[in-house]
Amino acid sequence: MPKYYVITTSPDNFEIDRKMSGFTVQGLKDKHKKTVQRWNPGDRIIYYINKIGKFGAIAEIISGYYKDKTKIWTENDELWASRAKSKPVIILEKDEFLDVRKYIDKLTFIKNRFSPDNWGLAFQGSVREFPEEDYQFIESEMRKIISRRELKNKKKIIKKKLKNEEDFEEAIKELPLDSKSLHDRIGEMLTTIGSWMGYNTYSRHKITPEHNQELDVAWLKEKNPAVAIEVQIGGSIPSAIANLTQAKKFNYRKVIIVIKENQLKELNDRIKFDEIRYWLDAWSIKSVYEIYQSGESFFILYEKIEESRFRDRKSLDLIWEKQ
Repeated sequence: MPKYYVITTSPDNFEIDRKMSGFTVQGLKDKHKKTVQRWNPGDRIIYYINKIGKFGAIAEIISGYYKDKTKIWTENDELWASRAKSKPVIILEKDEFLDVRKYIDKLTFIKNRFSPDNWGLAFQGSVREFPEEDYQFIESEMRKIISRRELKNKKKIIKKKLKNEEDFEEAIKELPLDSKSLHDRIGEMLTTIGSWMGYNTYSRHKITPEHNQELDVAWLKEKNPAVAIEVQIGGSIPSAIANLTQAKKFNYRKVIIVIKENQLKELNDRIKFDEIRYWLDAWSIKSVYEIYQSGESFFILYEKIEESRFRDRKSLDLIWEKQ
């Protein structure tokens, strides 16, 4: 299992990591050598930027410990020579950084150990281990920002005239998504839709931290279960029903199964005498595609409604979809 750490860095060194190293190497002082030696590939690091009190990036460790005295960072009397190689996971822009003050009462890392007035003590020193649940929460908050950024920058895909389920499957395969399989691409679309709606979204998410079963997609309100989704377009419907039944027992208020049209009869036969039918919705591949495509327009405008900040303007422009 990976471990999670928070590293405290200065604004100047954060910019060096961004522009020079690209978050491909992480170093600590020699007094933290043993910590670096405990790092393993797959461990994750959250970067906390002191002086401004914000989280700015996440990186993943990809090598073991090594020593290197090549000058990278700004400290004149410290080389931070105890190092490991890393790769960037998420890098936020300056206007996207997460202000820690907003999350003081949500992070066990802070609220279980420090008073609200002394939260800054949680980040004293160069490095500390970070609870997994706090890491997952912060990563999800960052991904929410990234999905909004992509929403604003994304070029509209011209819709073809789609008639049947096979057309929608092909259209999904043509979308600019990271995942390869149809199953995973649908899951990726659903995590994005959830992010647009303000949820913290996860793929392959354990129903509870102690649970063996994973949900294909989970939407959480902060850390609280909200929507559980199984994408079952070719696998076992009973397995999906079992996962969603467990999710409902553990306080997910909504459960959804995504299926192909020819699976609907089997689903109805399976749930005929099952109480999960009172809570379960079945979504088609077409419905996911349509929500994903039409949601882009809606949430661009929704972002404008939610936006609340001072802007020095001499005149106004009309708000419309393509802004």
